[in-house]
Amino acid sequence: MRFYIKQKVFSFKDKFRIMDESQKELYTVEGKFISIQNKLQLLNMNGSQVLNAKKKLFRIFATYEIFTPHGDLLAEIKRKFSLRPKFEVNVQGEQLMVEGSLFAHSFGVMRNGQEAASIQKKVISWGDTYEINVNDDLNSELYLFMVIIIDQVIHEQKKGNGSNF
Repeated sequence: MRFYIKQKVFSFKDKFRIMDESQKELYTVEGKFISIQNKLQLLNMNGSQVLNAKKKLFRIFATYEIFTPHGDLLAEIKRKFSLRPKFEVNVQGEQLMVEGSLFAHSFGVMRNGQEAASIQKKVISWGDTYEINVNDDLNSELYLFMVIIIDQVIHEQKKGNGSNF
């Protein structure tokens, strides 16, 4: 299934819209204004929380934890040392690998040696815009939320206020 993520440009906090192929808005992602842990939440169109995430502090490599609305740990995303953006995702004991291109414009999410999702960043757009193809319908919300978190990690690195790798 194909999804699109667009970042709202003029906002005091991080805000993204997630749409389907017909441009119907399905979810929003909001960040907390002035948050040390860079907290994010994925909301459905009713405003109910689907997932939430927070950054673990005092890490050499950026690490985020993703939780269910009930506070159960669902996944952990950890930046790995590499010239290209590379992330390890632990989803309840299962390992996923996310590898990006040199300039962080495309990513592949690998699960059991198969591509579970692919991510393409539009080079020329107002705000960050991504096209995501999810081949694993069972975890589409998790994959969509991972895109936002990876975007946050890359922007933190560029700003110099996050991890440098």
